[in-house]
Amino acid sequence: MDIKEKFRNMNVEKRAYINGKYVESKSRKTIEKYSSFNGMDLSGISACGKDDVEDTVKCAKNAFELGIWRKKTPEEKKNIMLKFADMLECCREELAILDTIETSRAYQNYYYDSIPKAIGAIRYFAEGIDKYYDSAIPPREDAFATVTRCPLGVVGIITPWNDPMVVAAWKFAPALLMGNSVIIKPAEQSSLSMIRVAEIASEAGIPKGVFNVLPGFGEEAGKALALHKEVQGIFFTGSSEVGRQIVQYSGMSNMKKVGLECGGKSPFIVSKNCGDLKEAAKVLAENVFYNQGQICSAPSRVIIEKLVRDEFMELLKKESEKFVPGNPYEIRNNVGCIVSKNQYEKVKTYIELAKRNGAIIYQAKTVKEKPINACCIQPTIISGVENSDKVARDEIFGPVVVLLEAENIQEAIKMANDTPYGLSGAIFTDDLNEAYYAAKGIESGLVHINSYGEDDNMAPFGGFKESGLGKDKSLWAFDEYSQQKTVWMKFKMPSGMRG
Repeated sequence: MDIKEKFRNMNVEKRAYINGKYVESKSRKTIEKYSSFNGMDLSGISACGKDDVEDTVKCAKNAFELGIWRKKTPEEKKNIMLKFADMLECCREELAILDTIETSRAYQNYYYDSIPKAIGAIRYFAEGIDKYYDSAIPPREDAFATVTRCPLGVVGIITPWNDPMVVAAWKFAPALLMGNSVIIKPAEQSSLSMIRVAEIASEAGIPKGVFNVLPGFGEEAGKALALHKEVQGIFFTGSSEVGRQIVQYSGMSNMKKVGLECGGKSPFIVSKNCGDLKEAAKVLAENVFYNQGQICSAPSRVIIEKLVRDEFMELLKKESEKFVPGNPYEIRNNVGCIVSKNQYEKVKTYIELAKRNGAIIYQAKTVKEKPINACCIQPTIISGVENSDKVARDEIFGPVVVLLEAENIQEAIKMANDTPYGLSGAIFTDDLNEAYYAAKGIESGLVHINSYGEDDNMAPFGGFKESGLGKDKSLWAFDEYSQQKTVWMKFKMPSGMRG
């Protein structure tokens, strides 16, 4: 399949989707950008600003107040969302091409993994909404109280570039099903698929004004959305630095509800009691080098007991060679490029810094053809550093893993927690007691035992510390996009029943 040719023959929409139709941004400004794989000009996507946010919020609020979506029964919303998911599945190839062209991530990843996961998330939440009950307190003789969940109103969703469809679906599906109107601000590096998804949402039956997409820059459109006083919730996935700003914007505006899934520097502990080091190395490589390491929960810090360090290192080197980057348009390739020139240079800077500071650098050999100027980085293993070094503390967001040594599991857990992040973590061991106490001791929202990345839509996902607030996925996500209301009812005994 010639992905580049298919893209050129597609009628690609680059405008914002507001109130059920495509419109130009007020300023007519556009985003200038080029493919990090082959330099293809991808400019022309609308760069929305404050005025566009203002118009969109008005439309979204009007739709909410009219109740054209909010007042639908759970079953009605469920059926529309299931139809939406079916229509997205019919557009799977188109959406995969759009994301591949924009991000230079391997087409194989999108078509076989990301797009199906996004569709699966929508179906999961749709099937859950009419099985998600409110509650009541124990009744009194003359009183009764219900506790119900009410939609927030207008909800802003700011999504990242590394997995455009999946993260968006984790957020917009529960937000919509709770009855909110949503405004999605996709990352400027990956906007095309969400712009197309908005049109499909309308075709599926989601009323105008309820599902809106505003492409643009974070410091303009994203900031305006987070500061708007009629936006009652803002939900973001991205860096911890921007997450902190969004918390501030909430306080500066209307104290809107905030949900954040931010950075990570997740620890991957390998015990001397791990009976299958080869499996541990395989799982690590799959999760840290997949998508050129551009994954928030990537296990980028290996903390290994010294006794098994050398053997594990050799196994990891072999496994890393399975993730050498290549042409993202070739369906047989499982790894593409870094998303942009800027991100590519950032990752290279970290590697060079480690070299200058005396670290030992191993990079897998190049075995796949790619353009000379493609922004690709070989899987990189850095050893000979301390947990306090910059490469061991910062979220690099590239195919880079740092190997650290520990004397024992107690020290390994202490090192694992010596970070501002707490998104995910893992321990590989055959000692059940060791696994139990490590899982309890690791300070992160998700801990894997002898596995990594093997969760599903039923398991909540979100971090501790500077990795964020709130949860994506699972039935708990419905709580994020709603607020509790208690109704206390006082009754009088009917006159005929009075003794």
